[in-house]
Amino acid sequence: MEQLSHTIFSIALIVSSLLTRYKKCDLEESLRQILLKQKIKEEVFNLFACEAVKKLHQSDAHNLSNLAYAYASIGYTPSISDGQDFLKVIAKKVVELRSGFSTQDISLILRAYVTTRKPSPIFLKLGTFARFVVDHVVAFIDELHPHEVSKTLWVFAELGIHRKKLFKRLANRIVELDSDILARFTAENLSGVARAFALSKCHHPGLFKLVAQAAIRLKDDFSGHHLATLLWAFATLRIDEQIFVSFAPIVVAILDIAKIHHISIIVWSYAIMDADAPELFNSHFVNQVTLKCKNTSNGGHSLSRLHQWNLWQTKEKMRPGFQPLLQNKCYNSFISQEIQSSTFQSDVVSTLSSIGIVPKEEVLMDSGYSIDAVITLGERTIGIEMDGPHHFIGDSKLPTGSTILKRRQVQSIDGIELISLPHWIWRETKRSTEKQQLLRDLLGLKDTSFVRDTLETTEVGMEAAGEGEFISKNEDLHCTSSTSIKKRTAPSTKASKKPDYKVNPAATAALEAALGSAQEGNGVVDPACLKTALGFGYSKAFLNAKVDEQEARRTEI
Repeated sequence: MEQLSHTIFSIALIVSSLLTRYKKCDLEESLRQILLKQKIKEEVFNLFACEAVKKLHQSDAHNLSNLAYAYASIGYTPSISDGQDFLKVIAKKVVELRSGFSTQDISLILRAYVTTRKPSPIFLKLGTFARFVVDHVVAFIDELHPHEVSKTLWVFAELGIHRKKLFKRLANRIVELDSDILARFTAENLSGVARAFALSKCHHPGLFKLVAQAAIRLKDDFSGHHLATLLWAFATLRIDEQIFVSFAPIVVAILDIAKIHHISIIVWSYAIMDADAPELFNSHFVNQVTLKCKNTSNGGHSLSRLHQWNLWQTKEKMRPGFQPLLQNKCYNSFISQEIQSSTFQSDVVSTLSSIGIVPKEEVLMDSGYSIDAVITLGERTIGIEMDGPHHFIGDSKLPTGSTILKRRQVQSIDGIELISLPHWIWRETKRSTEKQQLLRDLLGLKDTSFVRDTLETTEVGMEAAGEGEFISKNEDLHCTSSTSIKKRTAPSTKASKKPDYKVNPAATAALEAALGSAQEGNGVVDPACLKTALGFGYSKAFLNAKVDEQEARRTEI
């Protein structure tokens, strides 16, 4: 079996090389005539596959990795006699074996399934192989080549293996070993690691702090591509504004040679983080971008990102931006993006209608952003965003960078109230009457829930109403606020009996979201989460007091 796998692997490498090389010598031309004719290629590799299947029981890890990568490299996956996909057969055998794999073997196998765009369900549904790979990487990370570490993470992200626990294990191991590991990483390796964690929405500030330190040491080595990848990852997870300050001179240095695609990602990241860089964003920058856009025939996504940067500069920072011609080009690209509605949005709109409020859907604002639903209540114009899972980092309640940018720009530029309705609050609200009341609470209508009435009586004495029914018991929540308030006296009741208040799960979820965003946002409550919590009647003073309590408990521990 070893001879067969090496033969297949070697011939596949020859075919792959011939597919990518254009300068021909006589020998190469002869080989092309033999091996690149589709019929001959299929016949040869079908024959190899049939023979390999007969001997799979003799295969070791190295043989399997060679076979997987060989067929992936030539872009051909045969179907064997019983109609099964050859690469899926190999995948099953890999999971069965699960031992004897070197780092190179693992890397070859994973790259094979990314190359063919056939991430076998056996990898996606069974966690055994994914756990095995991470176990291997975690155990030997100080011995592995940095390229293999970053490539493995990249492959996991590309295949959709976004198991947060696996990524956190690896991140914790790197942090444990401190800078010794990342000191061996190149600029490409560092950007690859950051991208994988961002794609998987794994928020790990400790790891990203080390990545930032290593990247700053190597900042002169970053190409436009790798710099765009790195800053995109930091902005997506909203981590470490300092790295944007450090890299501003590098962006200036590569501006003339960088592609507009990479420039647009870089400046979009700066806009998300609200990272000011006057030495970068000046007339020279505007002229270079304008010139590059003239020479670009198709740059839809790039132009859309540049529109958001231009809004940031001209509307938020009140500084010069692009000339009208390029502004219009960017704006038109931004508003032409396809808008997809969801069952979540339809359900919310239907519920609004049931309480007599008929919203306008997908309303185009002056800024160019589209709002899921817009309603008018008296003199108030309120936008409602139905924020699904992709608006948040992993399974946390922390919004992604792009979501934060939209919220900030709509409220500051279009000047309307913007309410975020997170998916988990809506999901936890089961009955139609509860959903109606939830929307009344969010909109501040007079017919409000028990929460508002309760807080009129006592803002802090929640223990009288069953504190555990309202407040998250997570003792890790914290905030930098030092505001304190006095307890108000609860209404006279028998001391031994608690008032009979009705529990509102949506209010609890809104409070947890606000406190959770403060925990992950360095003590600053996300504005949209704060607005949602205030909509349920929680006062700012009450929220600050609860945060202080949690911080005190955490400090004691």
